[in-house]
Amino acid sequence: MIYELEDICSEEQKEKFRILNDKTADWALKVIQKEKAEVERLANTIDEEIQMLKLKKQKIEEGLESKISFLQGKLFEYFRTVESKELKTCYKYKLPSGELVYNKESVKYERDDDKIIDWLANNGKGDYIKHKLLVDWAELKKTEFVDEIDGVTKINVPMTFVVK
Repeated sequence: MIYELEDICSEEQKEKFRILNDKTADWALKVIQKEKAEVERLANTIDEEIQMLKLKKQKIEEGLESKISFLQGKLFEYFRTVESKELKTCYKYKLPSGELVYNKESVKYERDDDKIIDWLANNGKGDYIKHKLLVDWAELKKTEFVDEIDGVTKINVPMTFVVK
């Protein structure tokens, strides 16, 4: 007897179904191959659709980044024409929908407190070590020898313009 896959869908039919000869076994192999091919076809179609959607998303994001970059450039040009408020670390100009902020150039330090503590202790600068053996960074960074300390790396931070 030749079966169609749909003929053995119910639990009762699955219980009765048996492969008893080469013809039925060959049929079962063909059904498996056909089902695998169908799943692979659908998976490939879905993968292609996913790839197409990822490309669309990327183009949308690139377009947005381009628009934002353009507008930020124009805002910076405008910012340079207005009288902004100078603060310690930046210049600010307030607008109803946000702020234009131009951060001043600054210095940032990467530090290794253990090495700094060793250096301070060995160089007679123990006043900069807090009792818990923590570096008094607020005071230490103001000193002229901060750049000589093993464990401190000076990083120049360029001026930045921020739209908030």
